[in-house]
Amino acid sequence: MESPPVSPALDRASAQVRLSQGLTPWLVLGSVASVSLALTGVSVGSVPRVGAGFSWLGLPRSGSSVLTLLFYVALCLMVTAWLGVGREARLGNLTVTRACLVLAAWGLPLFLGPPLFSRDLYSYIAQGLVAHHGLNPYTTGPVALGNGPLLRSVALVWRATPAPYGPLFVAASRGLAALFGSALVAEVLAMRVLELVGVALMVYSLPRLARMLGADPGIALWLGVLSPLALYSFISSGHNDALMLGLLLTGITVSLERRPMLGLVLCALATMVKTPAAAGIVFLAANQLSGVRGSKRWAVLAKAVLVPAATVVIVTMASGLGWQWLSPSALRIPTELRILATPTVSIGVLVFHVLHLVGIPVHQHACVTVTQLVCGVAGVAGVAWLIANVRKLDVVRAIGIALIVVVLVGPTLWPWYFTWGLALLAATPAQRSKTLALAAALAMFIVGPSGTPLIGGIDYIFVALASFAAGQWLLRNRRWMKVIGPRRPVPLTS
Repeated sequence: MESPPVSPALDRASAQVRLSQGLTPWLVLGSVASVSLALTGVSVGSVPRVGAGFSWLGLPRSGSSVLTLLFYVALCLMVTAWLGVGREARLGNLTVTRACLVLAAWGLPLFLGPPLFSRDLYSYIAQGLVAHHGLNPYTTGPVALGNGPLLRSVALVWRATPAPYGPLFVAASRGLAALFGSALVAEVLAMRVLELVGVALMVYSLPRLARMLGADPGIALWLGVLSPLALYSFISSGHNDALMLGLLLTGITVSLERRPMLGLVLCALATMVKTPAAAGIVFLAANQLSGVRGSKRWAVLAKAVLVPAATVVIVTMASGLGWQWLSPSALRIPTELRILATPTVSIGVLVFHVLHLVGIPVHQHACVTVTQLVCGVAGVAGVAWLIANVRKLDVVRAIGIALIVVVLVGPTLWPWYFTWGLALLAATPAQRSKTLALAAALAMFIVGPSGTPLIGGIDYIFVALASFAAGQWLLRNRRWMKVIGPRRPVPLTS
């Protein structure tokens, strides 16, 4: 006997069940890992330094070294779960709805748990309180608040440092300080809510941008929002990079959807969170200029300059924080700390030791400074080349590469800086690059759960040699562009 025909509706339902079954084990594994990270993080993470007897949401602290081991086991489980979801995404099984479900399941424990891998959240809170008390956060550091739990929770190197962020973010921090005062746990959760606004904008813009560029929306979210690097940076650490990237990606998206004015406004707002987002304004303007000829170029140029400038003026004046956020001293603050995880620092230290071995008396500080200057000039040249070739590469890919270049040749590198370029490239054909996936999975291992850099001692040798090798490969191998995927057409803006 012939079996009865299966209805199309039943066949689709069966396919949905199979897809769910493929994703469910990784969803569960990642949820277990996320809960474990939150629980162990109470003891080994970047918890507030309130004093003896402090508990995070009722969870007591413990000094057991076993918890550190369990923390790293949970980290490995999270990476495994993420790679498992990535396999499903590459098979086309990760829809935007499913990606949001994974984000909620993995992100909620991290949102409720203590900060991990960084103490920057406490700096944000302190800067908001400084502004709330009527002081200028661009000239006054958290130390002005006086000794107490908040100041002790701020990383020692940043306690006397003024705010290096734009007035939009500092004004938002001031508003949260007015609502929650110095209630540390409440402030941390409120700051995370602010960063979730950026995550929501990324969830909105990444799939749209991916479809526009011929890439997979599910993989875009997998790499840009669901990766261990993104989860820890945006949700657990609560870095304002999330808000910056959310505004930047949305600005780029609406600009390529033929709303260039709104796109420039959003990119300007992103710049007033963190200044690297200004790359979006420059590259979008270059992309628009390359698509027009004759007298229209002057009109496009005028809009590209006046719209962001007007946005910056209006928001800065409305914040009441003044213009010192654009002063050289404020812009230099993020570059003042030199850590060996930074390629330019490691190369400079290696050069110093080599020169000493051959009997040339130089100071290590001078070697690092010169190395950073040379690498900085090379980076500027590279970014200028990307601007000149923005049409050949496509604007989204060009911005992503430029941000990665800025991070790699910059004077200070923290793992969450990699999210700048990764988030952009996640929406392009580069999303299938194994190099990008490796960085998204493992970059946060550069720092410990309490926020302390783990690269030290003679590790600079390995960082420097790896940087040299990568630089040589980029210079000699003309096929390097294939690593980030083939070019896809990008809609012209008017």
